[in-house]
This record gives sequence, structure tokens and C-alpha cells, in this order.
Amino acid sequence: METSPLRKWVKAVPFIPFTVTMSNGRQVAVTSPEMIILGRRWATVAFVDDQGYDRLVVIQHAHINTIDAYDRVQSAPPPE
Repeated sequence: METSPLRKWVKAVPFIPFTVTMSNGRQVAVTSPEMIILGRRWATVAFVDDQGYDRLVVIQHAHINTIDAYDRVQSAPPPE
């Protein structure tokens, strides 16, 4: 079973908003743990875009380049 690199970010207490940068350069902001569903190889992020439309982004864990705190002032969650 593969472990999601997002798991420690989603499960952090207190939750720290973060941005996922994928291999194609796309960035997805996760501002709430309720926005994301973790799978073994994929994560699904649901959000409302700037125009008010519902959007889903499926992220393959192998294509995650970086995960950074959404607010650069905050730090990453501690390792498990």
C-alpha cells in the first residue's frame, strides 16, 4: 500500500493550508481538510473557482513536485 505524501498535511492539527505543485506546473491550493479525499495513488481536491463554479482536480501522487504552506509565514507540519 502506497502512502500519500499529502497525508501528514491533511491530518495535521492544527490544519495548515497548503499548495500542491504538480509536475505539469499546475498549482492547487488546499485551504481546508474537507476539500481533499486521499487515496492510495490519487487524491481528489474539490473547490469553487473564481467564477463560482465547482471544480474537481485529481492529483496522482507520483506527479507531486512540491507541497508548500499556503501562507509562507506558517511552517510545514511535523514528520510522523
